[in-house]
Amino acid sequence: MVGVGLQDLTRAGAHGWPRYRLFGLTLASNFAFQTHLPTVTDAPDLGFVCTADAPAGLDLAQPSPDYCSPYRDQHGEPALSIYRLPGRDLLRFADAVDFHLYPDFIHCHVRDPETAFWVEIRLLGVVLSFWMERQQIPMLHCAATVVDGLAAGFLASNQGGKSSLAAALMQAGYPLLTDDILPIETAGQRFVGRPGYPSTRFWPAAAEHFLGRSADLPQVHPDLSKRRVSVVGDGLGGFWDRPAPIGCLYLPERYDRDAEDAPVEITPFAPAAALMELLRHSFIVRPVQALGWQPRRLALLSRLVQQVPLRRLRYPSGFEHLPRVRAAVLADRGHWAGGPGQLGAS
Repeated sequence: MVGVGLQDLTRAGAHGWPRYRLFGLTLASNFAFQTHLPTVTDAPDLGFVCTADAPAGLDLAQPSPDYCSPYRDQHGEPALSIYRLPGRDLLRFADAVDFHLYPDFIHCHVRDPETAFWVEIRLLGVVLSFWMERQQIPMLHCAATVVDGLAAGFLASNQGGKSSLAAALMQAGYPLLTDDILPIETAGQRFVGRPGYPSTRFWPAAAEHFLGRSADLPQVHPDLSKRRVSVVGDGLGGFWDRPAPIGCLYLPERYDRDAEDAPVEITPFAPAAALMELLRHSFIVRPVQALGWQPRRLALLSRLVQQVPLRRLRYPSGFEHLPRVRAAVLADRGHWAGGPGQLGAS
């Protein structure tokens, strides 16, 4: 079962495994995901298995990593090392989890059972982002909702509150496209964003604000208070399960201001500045650069900023201001989509 492709899995009986839809892929796996992932019956694009054994043929005695993270753990080990090996890529995390990426199959080797909680976090983040980038699909660090058929994305920034911004729009009936990572591709003459999955993550204060509770929600990580929220199951809103043309991308920036009339400011970026921000807020920035994939990402994003506007969204910190921020974004929609903003669901 630790073979190297979907054909091997099928012969081993894995054709009966559940199949999940995320990032535009159908994933076949017997892994017990804690995150809510939509199930489908489509033919799988990718298989995933997690075991306590390493796949056969692994020998790291000779090759040196093609990428080492500048961040180190308490033992001085790189947080992430990437090896480009014959027939596979290996992503080795210092938290004792390895991911072996074959062309259509991912094998996770848990080196330390006490760190098994990292498997899902790593797979749904860095690992699948790496796999998608390898397929020449750039990944932005971005939450997005769909407004009147177009994606409005909020890029990750320092304390920008992208998940809260998306949730504020969801409360008005606009469905979630993705919570944390937005895959970008072209479809005809347009740039589209692929859907993630119907789940988001909140710190307790945000969960209390949007859902009225937090203690009963599952933790994302045993050492963090952040909570996992099923968008539909926990009553947060709806989910857009197909690609959506990208209407606008926003770079959030919160500031401290107590006044109820503190301004919400939306200002445009020139294309050159927009390109720099998109590169800065791409996912797995350093590995993409180290592996020589940056030129193709740069080429696609250079075309994107000529078509899709990027705006700075500056707004006062505090949940009580979010309705005004939402109203400002919906009003701005008339500028980037050629029509008036509308309150309510599309």
